[in-house]
Amino acid sequence: MEPFDSIFLAIVSKLLIGVLVLIVTYWLNHRLEILKNFLSFQTALAPNRTAAYQSLWEKTEPLTPREVAALDVSAAKGVCFEDLRDWYYKKGNAMYLSLDAADLFLGGLKLLERTEVSAKEIKDHFSSLRTQLKIDLGVYKRADAKVQIPRTS
Repeated sequence: MEPFDSIFLAIVSKLLIGVLVLIVTYWLNHRLEILKNFLSFQTALAPNRTAAYQSLWEKTEPLTPREVAALDVSAAKGVCFEDLRDWYYKKGNAMYLSLDAADLFLGGLKLLERTEVSAKEIKDHFSSLRTQLKIDLGVYKRADAKVQIPRTS
C-alpha cells in the first residue's frame, strides 16, 4: 500500500467518524429540546392540575369512608354523581386528569349510574381513583400504590 493510499484512508475514516458524531449530536440535541419542552409544559400545568386534583380529592371523600357501612349509596348516586359530573364537564377539570385517572373517573361515573351497585364497589373504585391521583402528583410511585396502609383501630 502506498503512503498516499494510507493517508487517503485515514482522512476518509476521520471524515466518516466526524459526520457520524455530527449526526448523533444533532439527534441528541433534538431529543433534549423535546424533553425540555415536555418538562416546561408539565411545570406550567402542575399548579392547575394540583388544584383540580385537590378539589376532586375533597369531592370523593364521601365515596371512600373507612368503613363500607358508612357509605350512603343513594347520596352517592344522587348528589355526589352530579357534583362529580359538574367538576368534570362544567368546570373543565377533565383537562387536567391523566389518561389513567380519567379512565377511573369515567368508570366511577358509570358505576354511580348503575341501578344495582354495592357500597363496596363504589368505595373500592373511588379508592383506586384517589390512589391514581397520588401517583399522578408524585406522592406515590406506582409500586408503592400496591401497599395497603394498616388500620389503627
